[in-house]
Amino acid sequence: MTRRLLPYIGLVLAAFTLFSCKKKEEETTTKPYLYGVTFDLATFARPGDTFTLKPYGVFTTEGEGVDEPIYKWRVNSDEFQTTDTFTVKFEEVGNYTITCQASDPDENYYATSTSKIIIVIDPALGETLNGTGIDEDDPHITDPRDAYGENDYFYARIGDLDWFRNNLAYTGLGLAYENADVTSYPIGRFYTWGEAMDACPEGWRLPTAEEWATLGKEAAPLLADAYLNSKRMWEYWPAAPRTNTTTLAIIPSGYALPSLTTPTFKRMYDYAAFWTASEHPEDGSLARYFYIFTEENEVRSTYGEKGSLALSVRCVR
Repeated sequence: MTRRLLPYIGLVLAAFTLFSCKKKEEETTTKPYLYGVTFDLATFARPGDTFTLKPYGVFTTEGEGVDEPIYKWRVNSDEFQTTDTFTVKFEEVGNYTITCQASDPDENYYATSTSKIIIVIDPALGETLNGTGIDEDDPHITDPRDAYGENDYFYARIGDLDWFRNNLAYTGLGLAYENADVTSYPIGRFYTWGEAMDACPEGWRLPTAEEWATLGKEAAPLLADAYLNSKRMWEYWPAAPRTNTTTLAIIPSGYALPSLTTPTFKRMYDYAAFWTASEHPEDGSLARYFYIFTEENEVRSTYGEKGSLALSVRCVR
């Protein structure tokens, strides 16, 4: 009798197991996702700037829109706030991460989120750019062409010349990094060669290639162990100790490629390049510039297109 019941019991257990698995599968079925939520946010800002952010772009895996999604926002690791639009004011310098989360009010889809970083900088000396070795009591000139507090150029006597210790930031010409004027000072602006020839303050000029060469071929004495907010600028450099013994405090501000539509900015944090007044001896469309690359303890020079390349400027007198 027991042997006859065994197959029957086995069938019942198998059926029950199959039913349980189906039920569990139904309970744990993966829902589709929402996608695409985004918002517009500036890359840089000043302390005190206020932004009102509006989300857009939410869609489902089926490519359909969602009626009135629920939006939640937060700054860094703060608690989420539920609101359709989000107003935020930045009081202090620093790097801030803004996160927006979109969810379906009917809970038919998994939520989606996106995060963007905004860098709040203060152009005043020592507020955002630190580690340059420049002090407000050091010798400097004030350029009357720009705003107070963003027009002081510190200089050092090297050989027969006074050299700028910070990058030229004259806003009447050139490009600001990422088109954000707040970056002009202290990072400096980017100028085509023609602009660089005209951009220095009265009594100052663009140095020649021969004058740049007098600074030496080793990069370390030229480099500042500088930080932009909390980010180290020459961060990945095993070859040079960044001694800054010349006090010129060179930082890796990169370069720009001007365009009739949208300029692009390259190699921030690992490349510094400066125009000279020296033109190519045979090709009038080229001028010489000096550059330093993060992986080499060497100052090099080459020629670049005068109108299609925008570089940093250090002035001399």
